[in-house]
Amino acid sequence: MSDENLPEVNEDKMECTTCKKKNSACISFLAHENAMMHKDTDNERAHRTTLFVCIAFVLIVIIFVAAYTIRTSIWLDTINKLVAEIVELACAKGIPAP
Repeated sequence: MSDENLPEVNEDKMECTTCKKKNSACISFLAHENAMMHKDTDNERAHRTTLFVCIAFVLIVIIFVAAYTIRTSIWLDTINKLVAEIVELACAKGIPAP
């Protein structure tokens, strides 16, 4: 940044000299810095919140996928055991296995 674009600030009164040249009102340098500091804090908080929401979403998806996989595995094992028992009973009675 070049120094020629920056407004001159009177350290005693904390007034900028370009405000006198303008028709509209101008805020002080400290007020502007305070507003920017609060804006930065808000942006950081929003970023952190978004990150936490994304992490929570991924964890919930992992939990549901793991639970579904385990439940499906248990159900398939049960079906395979039942089919094995049916085949064993069918063979014991002399009926051809399905």
